[in-house]
Amino acid sequence: MCHLGRKTAFLVLIAFGVALSGCVTRAGWQYEPGPAQVSPTRAPVSVGVLQYKDERAIENSTYFWLCLVPLVPYCTADYHRLESANGFVTAGTYNFRPSEDLAKATAEELRQTALFHDVFVTDRATDPGAQLLLRGTIVSTDWNGSRYSYLVGPYTGVFYLFGLPIGSVQDTLKLKLELVDPASSQILWSQAVDQDYAKTEGFYYNFGEDFGYPQMFRDGIKPALASLESYVASQPPNVWQHYQKTGQSAGEGR
Repeated sequence: MCHLGRKTAFLVLIAFGVALSGCVTRAGWQYEPGPAQVSPTRAPVSVGVLQYKDERAIENSTYFWLCLVPLVPYCTADYHRLESANGFVTAGTYNFRPSEDLAKATAEELRQTALFHDVFVTDRATDPGAQLLLRGTIVSTDWNGSRYSYLVGPYTGVFYLFGLPIGSVQDTLKLKLELVDPASSQILWSQAVDQDYAKTEGFYYNFGEDFGYPQMFRDGIKPALASLESYVASQPPNVWQHYQKTGQSAGEGR
């Protein structure tokens, strides 16, 4: 009986550790471009991808601590800027530099299409090496999560060991993309990216999958670049020759 009691206590301690696991694990943005889809269209100009402008709301709020209180069925957290938040469903933090990471991912995806002569990331709105600029705006990277405490407060981990969900997440990624003529500031093309991600996590399933941002970006950037390709293909060749000459003149002037 004593041995059984110790075993039960040990399992409870493990379960409690699982309940608090979101406080000790770390995660971060890791992006791999999708399969290359080379465009048959070519524009003989170089495009600079600007670091994204951040227009997200700034408030972060968490009530996950309420799950330690008995008779509370669940607790929530809502983060507009997840990279500066602490405490998710199964992760403690998320390493993410939105303006830089999204610009690099955009450049990688656009470069794979071979739609333009050259594509590179820049932080200069008047880069002499770029005849055109691709400008991105971050509208939302909202993270909304719920942890389930099943009314038992600090003993919730026992339920997790039996396979009940730890919690659920809903992620949002909203971006705005614009192709811009830097000489005139004219917007030549624009497209929105609007993606959602949802996951229910348990100790034995989907554990550590709080964040769907790389997947959402990959799913959203493909139709956006297809729209850009259609725009480029719809323009007569002399349009791109004009931008090519304008860029060369600007570069020589500098």
